[in-house]
Amino acid sequence: MPPPFLSALDIHKAFGPMAVLRGIDLHVAAGETVCLLGPSGCGKTTLLRIIAGLERPDRGQLFCAGAEITHTPPHRRDFGLMFQEYVLFPHMTVAANIAFGLEMHGWDAPRRAARVRDLLEMTDLAGFEARRVYELSGGQQQRVALARSLAPQPRLLMLDEPLGSLDRVLRDQLLTDLRQWLQHLGQTALYVTHDQQEAFAIADRVALMNAGQVEQEATPVALYRRPATPFAARFLGFKNLLPARVAAAAPLTLHTEIAELQPQDQTLPRPQAVDVMALIRPEAARPASDAAPATNRLRLPVQFCSFRGSHWLVRLAAPTADLAFEIPGPLPPLAPGDFLTLDIDPAGIVVL
Repeated sequence: MPPPFLSALDIHKAFGPMAVLRGIDLHVAAGETVCLLGPSGCGKTTLLRIIAGLERPDRGQLFCAGAEITHTPPHRRDFGLMFQEYVLFPHMTVAANIAFGLEMHGWDAPRRAARVRDLLEMTDLAGFEARRVYELSGGQQQRVALARSLAPQPRLLMLDEPLGSLDRVLRDQLLTDLRQWLQHLGQTALYVTHDQQEAFAIADRVALMNAGQVEQEATPVALYRRPATPFAARFLGFKNLLPARVAAAAPLTLHTEIAELQPQDQTLPRPQAVDVMALIRPEAARPASDAAPATNRLRLPVQFCSFRGSHWLVRLAAPTADLAFEIPGPLPPLAPGDFLTLDIDPAGIVVL
């Protein structure tokens, strides 16, 4: 395996008595987009600022392309940084905004013009080059800001909640476009967001952060399918979490307050683990069938039932935590207090 393009090793940072980063290790390959995902206050922006050189770590090292850059000034790292407040220059045209960084880097006029022309074409801004930025829509202004960040061909492009000011429709469109632009250019990127859908749409890999540490690092698909901890599961929106005890090892059987569960994946999160958590995915339930085995069957009173088009959202009352399931197809009429018997797909049970 080639060495990573960017490495952050054992990064610690505190502000006064508050530890913000606690031993972060992060690696980014050349041409890869890695997303720092997590709730507010988890340390993701502080880590980004340390990598940019805007903050110094209290402990740890940074390497880029094989060279240590822990103490390299920001302007010598050749990194690009874009915040949510992208601050375009209102007195300049679209083309002049995009070309600004190229002039600062000493590109000659013909080379600047060619680069601006390519970026205008790529970002669907061709024909807008002579416009003032205040004449553009919010989405168009964001495209200008992204083109300006990409123009100098930074070794690493860092984006901190860059689409947070846009509405969901514009954000989804720009996420698709930005993903394509980064891949087309082979641009190495580090992207910060608190929005899991945004992270999944943009990233090759996601580093989920919690309280100054990396909770789990995986591809978007692997993170969604196999959250490793209760925090990861809850942050991703999964609510069906039950305390469980390993009742048997072969086949792996979990004793919970509502049923005996046998997951398809027979791997425990820790060897010889006894007390674990069981996640039941909301899409894993189906109305009980006589043809199905009796394992992974639960019977609970209905709290709430609502038709949602492609599925029924059903909330069931369990002793310590309500469970919610998305059940496709027809259901019999259900009222609060009615009992519903469901079979759980073993593939939809994850042991944490």
